[in-house]
Amino acid sequence: MEKHIQKFTIHAYKGIQNLTLDHLNLINILTGDNNSGKTSILELLSTINNPQYTGAWSLCTRTDNSRARNRLYFNGFYNMFPIDNEEKEISYTYVNANDITNTVTLAAEIEETQILERDMYRLNGLLRMGSAKQEDEIIDTLCMQLYTYINGQKVNEDTIYDFQTNISKFVNKKTKFFRTAYVSPIDHTSSALNLNSILSDPELYEEMLSILQIFDESITNINALKNDNSPFITEYMVLTKNHPKALPLTSYGDGMKKAMLLLSAVVSAHDGILLLDEFETAIHTSAMDSIFSWLLKSALKLNVQIFLTSHSKEAIEKVLHCNTELQSYINLYTLYNFEVKNYIRMMTCQEAINAKDTLGLELR
Repeated sequence: MEKHIQKFTIHAYKGIQNLTLDHLNLINILTGDNNSGKTSILELLSTINNPQYTGAWSLCTRTDNSRARNRLYFNGFYNMFPIDNEEKEISYTYVNANDITNTVTLAAEIEETQILERDMYRLNGLLRMGSAKQEDEIIDTLCMQLYTYINGQKVNEDTIYDFQTNISKFVNKKTKFFRTAYVSPIDHTSSALNLNSILSDPELYEEMLSILQIFDESITNINALKNDNSPFITEYMVLTKNHPKALPLTSYGDGMKKAMLLLSAVVSAHDGILLLDEFETAIHTSAMDSIFSWLLKSALKLNVQIFLTSHSKEAIEKVLHCNTELQSYINLYTLYNFEVKNYIRMMTCQEAINAKDTLGLELR
């Protein structure tokens, strides 16, 4: 087990300026008021996988989730840059387990330009209707030139136009720094699960089955089946004592779906970093102890460093108390905004427990 990242400093990103998370642990809880920067930190951490690819920054644009009001990537990238800075530049530095420092910078230049109508359609992955001889209209547009630097060396250039609703999401599977996996508060309602790694590991499978039985004690088995109509889709079928036929996992409630998503995510982040935003969403308090304990123990076993965000006082306390063997691996970071500046308070798990129980300190 190792702390892949010991220190993470955001120099400039959205509303965050010069914020440092130091003495990072294997399990790191981020809490604080709304708009204090919790989700932004996870977004930026997600780019550590392959920051040299434009597609690795798409999560930061917030244009691909159901909360997005539009899918204009120009606006999404533009809003990533701090509005109070004249220079359009995002930058962060991290220190890894070997005390090696890496700095990643994404810079932008915006200019007015013109583009042919056929190129506008092509960039959005569309076909233009009409005669092949139809004269191309010249479109006035804004373009954003993006430049990515790692340790001061330029590693990528790209261009995004203000009409684009489609960008290349290509990210090389070969990880540049660390593998990352991100789970949003709503992913359990739409994401396709991949439990194959768990089903092929007898120990992980037995532990997963015990988690499923928290939600339905009659469950005896779970198998993966290929969908006859869509051979590339795997469907997970659950056997129970109460039904003669297997039930699809999708027929169960959001709590079980979220639990399965968390289990899948920790396995996919093997030897990397797992980012869980509002991690307790959809999980009933009665199931938190077992699920959180399994999740965190599995993360340590699979060499996964975890970053969790939460608004929930109860969920935070459940993590702090879920397993005494894990407490030395847990840190709590509380984020604050004061007079347009970012501040952070760090406590170890034991310090947080003592502060709450002895001093009555609000941990959020």
